[in-house]
Amino acid sequence: MQKITILMTSDTHGYWIDVPNQPDQSLLNTAATLKRLKQESTHPTISIDLGDFIQGSAFATYCSQIAENGSVFARAMNDLAYDAQIIGNHEFNFGPEYRESILNQIMAPIICSNIVDAQTGQPVLGQPYKVIEVEGIKVGIIGTTTHYIPNWELPKHYEGLAFKDAFETTKFYAEQLRSQVDVVVVAYHGGYERDLDTGEALEDLTGENQGARMLQEIPEIDVLLTGHQHRLINQQVNNAWTVQPGYAGECVASITLTLDNKEIVHMTGELHDTSLDAADTAIKDVVNPERTIGEQWLKQVLGTAKLDVPVADAFEARLTGTPFVELLNQLQLKETGADFSAVTLINESFVKFKGPVTNEILLEVYPYYNRIAKVQLSGQDLYEIVEFNLEYWTLNEKGEVQVNPDYIDPKPRHYNYDLFTGLTTIANLSKPLGQRVEQLLDERTQLPIERDQTYTIAVSQYRAVGGGDYKTYTPDKIVSISEIDIATRLREALADFTSKNWAAINANYRHVEWLTHS
Repeated sequence: MQKITILMTSDTHGYWIDVPNQPDQSLLNTAATLKRLKQESTHPTISIDLGDFIQGSAFATYCSQIAENGSVFARAMNDLAYDAQIIGNHEFNFGPEYRESILNQIMAPIICSNIVDAQTGQPVLGQPYKVIEVEGIKVGIIGTTTHYIPNWELPKHYEGLAFKDAFETTKFYAEQLRSQVDVVVVAYHGGYERDLDTGEALEDLTGENQGARMLQEIPEIDVLLTGHQHRLINQQVNNAWTVQPGYAGECVASITLTLDNKEIVHMTGELHDTSLDAADTAIKDVVNPERTIGEQWLKQVLGTAKLDVPVADAFEARLTGTPFVELLNQLQLKETGADFSAVTLINESFVKFKGPVTNEILLEVYPYYNRIAKVQLSGQDLYEIVEFNLEYWTLNEKGEVQVNPDYIDPKPRHYNYDLFTGLTTIANLSKPLGQRVEQLLDERTQLPIERDQTYTIAVSQYRAVGGGDYKTYTPDKIVSISEIDIATRLREALADFTSKNWAAINANYRHVEWLTHS
């Protein structure tokens, strides 16, 4: 009998200083867990990272936007001595030069089968698969990345690249590899579109996630490693084992295979809670000086936000509006000169944007790097967008407003609900989906939006290209994209806004009238 353990991380998002809601924890703990599992193993291990490791935290934003150097992330990954590196969708957020400057320093082989040269059709970001032989056992690892990236990213961030269907590409290479190796591992930066037990659809089957289909229709797969959805998954499906280790390094996933005469006879998986391991002090030196300088930068006070916080609950804030979102919308309107603006309330931290605001607070309430797009739409487009937006809400049996469960499970998607400024929505949640908008009013005139008239709206670049499955937004409708990102405009507001500016925002943040009965 022989054993091999596969160790996996994913979606660590650069949290080398701290992780959300756990200021005493960071990827230093994750590093400790990974190193411990390798050291304690009595049999060979293969370690793989599934990507999304250079974006998503305040520290990652410091490196990309202030230091303009992400080599710290390559140094950290090299110190952890992964055997393979997969590419995540967020590796595309800051453009090709920043991405390539980091990937070129990664010592582990980069495996990416379905991101290809647009001209030749050949894999261009690393190799499509890697065969690793340990003690006579050949393990074939196929790297695949969600092909949905063009639905979120600016074209210039993936210029010259094409994204082949993740399922079809994985199937092609799995069939090729099966006869050449003893174990087929698919390392997929993507998640599951269906419940793994019931088969029930978890989303609108857009194609963004195809893990469940891979498990059902590619029998060559022995192990499916996944990420992207930030879920905790550890289970056997048919003859394969699949895992997903959550978010920000909260877990390291392991799958142990027992083989007899090179045939798998047993599999088991585990999610290792990284908070149980003390921080790795050795890797702390590896991520310095950037980590120390970044900490100092994050503590800098940018200014004082004189915003009211009428409600501290994110549910109520999304329902009624809140001055913080109004601030974002006003900044977008000023940047673009658009007729209307739409912004999402990303998380619960908006309550901290009051009084002295540090870089850390600003990047906690707005952690993404998004530029501001001006989009030209018809009135009919606006109706369609608002109708889709209203699918976020539903009524329970008592007629009370609640969040649509589809936006909570399996992955919270609160970032797919927008609040508008300049546009008053009169909405009736008792009506069927697609028929909830009673009226859309142009707040400049208080007249209804004309379906055949042309308007402009300011949104994030993510939304402008259709991010969040907003199919009415398409790249061809983009009029312009700002050179300055939203977080930078927030910094400027903290430095420049007068009491009059803050007062105007506090007085005008409600733009929806809710009806809950016919």
